[in-house]
Amino acid sequence: MATRRAFLAGALALAAAPAARAAPQGPRLVSAGQALGKPCGLVWGEEGMASFDLPGRGHAVSRLASGETLIVGRRPGAFAAIADIGGGRVRRLIAPSAGARFSGHGAASPDGRLMVSAEFEEISIAGRIVVRDPATGDERAVWDPGGVEPHDLGFVNGGARLVVALGGLIRDGGVRGPLLNPEGVRSAVVEIDPMSGRVLKRHAVGAGLETLSLRHLAFAPDSRRVAVGMQEQDLSARRPLLGVLEAGGGIDLLPMPEPDEIDFRGYVGSVAIDRAGDYLAAAGPRGGVVGLWSMRDGRWLGGLHVQDACGLAAASGSGAFWLSSGYGEVLALAASASGLAVTERHQTQVGFDNHLLAV
Repeated sequence: MATRRAFLAGALALAAAPAARAAPQGPRLVSAGQALGKPCGLVWGEEGMASFDLPGRGHAVSRLASGETLIVGRRPGAFAAIADIGGGRVRRLIAPSAGARFSGHGAASPDGRLMVSAEFEEISIAGRIVVRDPATGDERAVWDPGGVEPHDLGFVNGGARLVVALGGLIRDGGVRGPLLNPEGVRSAVVEIDPMSGRVLKRHAVGAGLETLSLRHLAFAPDSRRVAVGMQEQDLSARRPLLGVLEAGGGIDLLPMPEPDEIDFRGYVGSVAIDRAGDYLAAAGPRGGVVGLWSMRDGRWLGGLHVQDACGLAAASGSGAFWLSSGYGEVLALAASASGLAVTERHQTQVGFDNHLLAV
């Protein structure tokens, strides 16, 4: 089976590139990706696709209060971009803080006053949370999250807390550094005071689960609960890959399906909570799967096989999701107590990267 990386590097070079034009109207999905073997930002709508150039491979996308989109370079990223998706262009490129690299994720506070990026020191991999001007990307402050390799992040409690997933991976993705995790995966989710940058609370997953890297987050509409997607560094045993954190509380681990039903192969690449806060979806590109859990009681509800599925975003309405793949598929999914159903299927000639934003 072809891998995401091999496909993006090879098969896409033969595909027809989307026209560089204004973004489609109506329901739109934004992602980093590739077309004709080149990194770009992608904007998809049911009536077409638009793209704009990026200086390197992007990773996560997030919405800014201005209506623009922040795209952060994939770890170890050398750029972030503020993009006008309506105009189909990058308005400003941002460099990481001195001696650091981007970890692939950024976020904006609900009031639009703060933009933060997850970064790490290139040599030590020590984490940095860099506070930036949301209009220009200029650096305002640097906070220490108390761990290595911060990954996904976002705000809860109406912006009163910043939640950061510390992936805990010492060496991954081509960065310089010491041997791979010589002291184990030092992973946690931390709550930070966005006024001072002080770490208020640290959440780990407990004894026997030290090989889990806590990486991807999804935020419930109640602004309190956070889904946590994980990566297993030791595949000799099957461990939980998903949990739900309530700010100020702990991480409740969710049950995993049996591998003969749905096998995530040790990695959740993206998570999303529907707009009603009823369902949690998680995608696993290594296993080519997407699964569904209840946000009410944590039950496993069922899943689907979709090759190289990863990008997930909540769509309009209860139980509605969008899913994208590295093979150019865009699927509309409907969630229920019986699991997931595909309600629309679209094929594009681009390759979507790991994360998806619905605007």
